[in-house]
Amino acid sequence: MGRKILRTISTIDSLNIEELKSLNMGVEIQDFTEPNLSILEANKIVSKYKEKFQEFNNIKALHGPFLDLKPSSPDKLIREVSYNRYLYTIKVAKELDIDYLIFHSQINPYLNQPFLRKLNNTQNKEFWEEILKEVPDYKGLILLENIFEETPMMLKELIETINLTNIKVNLDIGHAKLGKVSIEEWIRELKEYIVYIHIHSNDGLYDEHQSPTQDEIRSLYSILDKYGLEPVLSLEYKVDNLKKEIERYR
Repeated sequence: MGRKILRTISTIDSLNIEELKSLNMGVEIQDFTEPNLSILEANKIVSKYKEKFQEFNNIKALHGPFLDLKPSSPDKLIREVSYNRYLYTIKVAKELDIDYLIFHSQINPYLNQPFLRKLNNTQNKEFWEEILKEVPDYKGLILLENIFEETPMMLKELIETINLTNIKVNLDIGHAKLGKVSIEEWIRELKEYIVYIHIHSNDGLYDEHQSPTQDEIRSLYSILDKYGLEPVLSLEYKVDNLKKEIERYR
């Protein structure tokens, strides 16, 4: 089974188009997670990526901003800031012809009273329906990523409430390892929605973005095969020798 694999880069300075093409890999760019980029700086980065991507036909993903943002916040001003940050990023994704655009779910697992869970999900649905009307011709998929959730259930409820065909799940394996259930349970519950996976590892205490062991890779592949899934795999950790690293996955 040939899996689609991406390299994650934190800034455009790390982008080596020729290396990615030679290894038949895609790329996930994370420049726009930086919260203090000015619009001028961000627009310059967009222009540079646009030039570099002209002859790049592999998968392209973009990780959106996430710090202190919450589309369903009860605070109107925070909702407005979140809306503007998300909208700018969706427009960037459209301009760069991005296949997968990633946002954190922004779920707080401790706000788990049924009324609050339902309200959060409903307000998220309203947010996404409204914002996507402003960029109706963006053709990529928007992915919501687990971050603080301890089990897959709150994310599953959120995705099912939003119920839009172009909004799916990016399962972050490292974040899931910090939760309370197995990776298989995460995949089993979210299997209908997972189209993309962030791969990294940790010691179960901190989000360290370590390289996974070979056993962890084999275990993940076994679970994906069990449920018949072929999501895009994005390597979200530091890689010194990309050619050697990709051999572990192929």
